[in-house]
Amino acid sequence: MGDDPAHAAAARAEPPIRDDRHELVFFDSPGSPASEDPARDIAGAGHRVFRIEAGGRADGPAYVVSEKEPGLYDVSLRTGQAFEGLDALRKDFGLGATAAVVRDPSRAGLAARLRAERAWAVAADGSWRSSEEASRALRDAFAKLSLVVVTYNNRDLNRLCLQSLLARTEWPNREILVVDNASSDGTVGLLDEMSERHADLRVVKLPANRGFPAAVNIGLSEAAGEHLILLNNDTVVPRGWATALVRHFARDPKLGLVGPVTNAIANEARIDVGYRDLADMPAFAADWMRRHDGETFPISMLAFFCVALRRRVLEDVGLLDERFGVGLFEDGDYNRRARERGWEVRCARDAFVHHWQMASFRRLGRDEYMRVYEENRKRFEEKWGRTG
Repeated sequence: MGDDPAHAAAARAEPPIRDDRHELVFFDSPGSPASEDPARDIAGAGHRVFRIEAGGRADGPAYVVSEKEPGLYDVSLRTGQAFEGLDALRKDFGLGATAAVVRDPSRAGLAARLRAERAWAVAADGSWRSSEEASRALRDAFAKLSLVVVTYNNRDLNRLCLQSLLARTEWPNREILVVDNASSDGTVGLLDEMSERHADLRVVKLPANRGFPAAVNIGLSEAAGEHLILLNNDTVVPRGWATALVRHFARDPKLGLVGPVTNAIANEARIDVGYRDLADMPAFAADWMRRHDGETFPISMLAFFCVALRRRVLEDVGLLDERFGVGLFEDGDYNRRARERGWEVRCARDAFVHHWQMASFRRLGRDEYMRVYEENRKRFEEKWGRTG
């Protein structure tokens, strides 16, 4: 099946720099004294904090921003264009997961619109007694996000995938569920070490290789999130990837499945990328996602190297079909089932995930891969017919 550069590249890759801080937007009430504001402490912890001035300006641009201290910004909005100004700020500054703290009651409607249309969280008024209390309140303001990753050997790929998830997924209310299919190459030890260091990473160890669909189903059955993302272990994520996917659920109530564009996949989700070295991927992704903000397109089939779904879709459509054994065609099957239940399936041009593509199947060898492919193609056609 050709040379596989993924494992060598993964083994060489340095751990990603931590970039998982979410954004805070404070809607100040008239006369809020900056010296008593917890915004300074939050900015000092590495978050970007935007203080929205009470009232508004009569003219000029939709927003004006000035950085008062590192990570702490004052923002004025033009009267009548508050939503447009904040949405432009979000795009221009590349805001990821964002929580609005509403101190000005007149801004409650604006915050509610940002929650409904841009998936912002809305927190209490910010009267926290400690940084720990603030951290808990802000985390809990976000809907729970469950990330399900299946591993089977490929230790270096697993390490790099999970390191990128932990370092760059800035959605604060998250859980990472790793289902291991009886790996024998040191992956289990790696997962144990990572789960000990990270409270939001949980490992389910299977005594035998159950295949991809069955392992995903075990992860989904353990997941508590309102939003669910399935992610292959041969991926590397940039900052903002998950937030972009979740944001589309807020924008489109009929959307059931949404996936990112990528550097390597055999359908229209593949794009030409401007990097060769994986170290340059985050900068490329940030620029690409900003330039394509809000863009989606219909796609015939979302490959499940990365797919987000609502909990309501899981309850309506059900789990993956385990007749597909080790894997292949289970994603096409689920796309079909979701559409039959009336859900839309789209690809988000403003979300990007690096994909090594077929890193696990490549190790089967061409003959074994083709045998699995043909068996599952026949199973798919028996279920849906040749035109499926």
